Amino acid sequence: MNDNFVTEYFGIGIQNGKTPENLGVLWRTAQNLGASYIFTIGNRYAKQACDTHNAVKSIPYFHYENFEDFYNNLPKGARLVGVELDENAVDLETFEHPRRCVYLLGAEDSGLSKAAIAKCHYLVKFKSEKSLNVSVAGSIVLYDRGLNKPRS
Repeated sequence: MNDNFVTEYFGIGIQNGKTPENLGVLWRTAQNLGASYIFTIGNRYAKQACDTHNAVKSIPYFHYENFEDFYNNLPKGARLVGVELDENAVDLETFEHPRRCVYLLGAEDSGLSKAAIAKCHYLVKFKSEKSLNVSVAGSIVLYDRGLNKPRS
């Protein structure tokens, strides 16, 4: 079988993140849990004090000015997975993570933009009455990806 059909990769990033601290914590988690790259859309931050592993120098970091720029540069064949408390989102506990995907999180106060939600191949949520800190939400999703679950 061609390796292109079994090779896995994933990226994770934040759309219009509120604070540089959230980004630094997410970068550190992403590096530790095997992300292929990290990114931001909108707000851009330099190195973060809470990125104690210096993930930004260890894995590729991309910045996109807006969602359209980001979407036009998705890796070919990658599925876009939005993390959002939305009525159309599926439960993370039963979600089969795509082999090749990009996880997109929104800021705590505004979530993902309507344009982002409309373009996501999947929306996932997990049991939480209120929104969580974006770096915590991203960490939960990445931890779940690492579990021994089927891939789509």
